Amino acid sequence: MTLLIAFLVSMALGSLLYMRLERSVDRPVPLANTTGLDRKAQEFLRTLDSNLDLPETDRAELRAELADHLSDSVASLEAEGQPRERAMREALARLGNPAELARQMNAAHRSTRRTLAGAAGGVFQVGLGAIQGYLVGILLYLLVSLITGVLLSSALRGAADSAAHFLPAISLSSSDTSTAATAGLGCFAGLVGARRGVQAAHRLSRRSISAISRWVGIGGGAMIAYLLMFVISQPQSWPAVPIELLIPIAFAVGALFAMRPLPSVRVPGRLVAGAAVALIVAVVATGSWSSTGTVTASSSYDNGQQTAALNKIVPAWSGDIGLEGRWGAIGGSVVDETWQIQDPKVLSGLRDIRFELWRAVPVAGTPDWQQAWLPDQGYSAPFATEPADVSSATFTAHFDVGHVKTTRWLVLLTGAASDGIRYRVDWRSECPTSFSGTIWDWMTATY
Repeated sequence: MTLLIAFLVSMALGSLLYMRLERSVDRPVPLANTTGLDRKAQEFLRTLDSNLDLPETDRAELRAELADHLSDSVASLEAEGQPRERAMREALARLGNPAELARQMNAAHRSTRRTLAGAAGGVFQVGLGAIQGYLVGILLYLLVSLITGVLLSSALRGAADSAAHFLPAISLSSSDTSTAATAGLGCFAGLVGARRGVQAAHRLSRRSISAISRWVGIGGGAMIAYLLMFVISQPQSWPAVPIELLIPIAFAVGALFAMRPLPSVRVPGRLVAGAAVALIVAVVATGSWSSTGTVTASSSYDNGQQTAALNKIVPAWSGDIGLEGRWGAIGGSVVDETWQIQDPKVLSGLRDIRFELWRAVPVAGTPDWQQAWLPDQGYSAPFATEPADVSSATFTAHFDVGHVKTTRWLVLLTGAASDGIRYRVDWRSECPTSFSGTIWDWMTATY
């Protein structure tokens, strides 16, 4: 929270300084009048310009001032009776070494006030650039997803079905996809934000663009890496974490290559309009927005698999407890369960009534959307247990599993009988959760 407040305050202060000084930075670029200057004078100006590490407006202004100064100096020396060629050499000699002159001009244009303004304006522009990159990334993501969906359901459907037989099956939930997409947008936002921040800091502070790029790229990238790794707590998943680790790299790349122009592609408006119409027609023709016809798997599965797997870990109780209802919170980082029975006395034949939380795996051969799950046979004991209060007709359980990589669970209500065997009174399938924490939490967490 402290870092967030500091960032917002710095953006507010940066906006004031940035908008105040930007008016003086974005002014018309003056043109140097080189009429009458010989080859040596023009070479002098080119050498000077190549050593000036200042924004283009300042460089153009200095070139124009020096060109006028040389012209005036030559005219003054000619008025004293010197030949033009000698007068030109004398005027250039008075200016000294162009590289040294450029160094002095670079230093003269830099001050503490401009450095602070550059830092504040840079932070402000990083925030604006990140927002801009995030929004543009969302549009690109939606466009690519739409085009890919249309192609895979029409022209490339046969090739996609053929490739599916050779590719390994990858199970991704909607939350996994969402967190991975958000991380990808963060990479694009970091790239754009770093570019804009370096450019703004360079224009306002007049500091060396190479030095600013290094400081922002290395320092900012390292800070973002630290925050993502150890400070920022958010939903995590296995496809999202590797992409999140690319965010500081994308930020550093955007900063280190800030002054290199991005490739520009000009697309005719008619082509864009035609592509949009063709895309809409393809969507309507293929029915890609309709849920009918897109599901080819059977919605049925063998319930015996579930029963056998459950009986293997906890056998079923033969008594009738008159269960009325079960409900609980779905999603998030906790499993909240509330169960009701008609009469708690029917549990008198059982003792040590408790809720058990078991890791779940999908039933073989069924898609995730069916929510058909089995207890994970790789574990012989539940992940967590909670005692059930048998004095009331309502049983409640609360399991906090936000820092566990497992995201599918089964909740069992069990009790021990007089024969010493623990039986399964009832169970609920399935309880999805999501991991929430830092990247380090995710990397060090257990399944």
